[in-house]
Amino acid sequence: MRPKIRKANDAVSEVLGTALLLGMAVSLFSLLSLVVLAYPFTPSPPSVNLVGYIEDGTNVTLEHYGGESLESTTAVIVRIQDTYETINFTDCLDDENNNALWDLGEHLRCPVGDVTGKCIEVTVVDTNSNSIIMSGILQEAGTL
Repeated sequence: MRPKIRKANDAVSEVLGTALLLGMAVSLFSLLSLVVLAYPFTPSPPSVNLVGYIEDGTNVTLEHYGGESLESTTAVIVRIQDTYETINFTDCLDDENNNALWDLGEHLRCPVGDVTGKCIEVTVVDTNSNSIIMSGILQEAGTL
């Protein structure tokens, strides 16, 4: 008499293992996408070339030499000796094309009074990306 052949339950364990691996992969991918998509991306700062100089001993002038246009929310901070002054963008901009943007070739002229022999430093900040676009010393103390 032949022994009775009994089928093992191998197929059930293979299916169960595959289902567990698939569940782990889906869970890890879901967790990864949740972490990446929940991360707050800030906009990149505008790429712009600004040049600053003192004009007539009484005006701080910044000229847009190229790059992206800057919005009116751009902050311009001028330090004269130990005094900081935030410049109103719309009052000082020579907006040649009347689009309320600081474009190529346009000047930002800020009257600051007589600055002869005073240290003048300018910082331009893009408020959308919260980043410094330009920072520099236009005149050191004691220079004309």
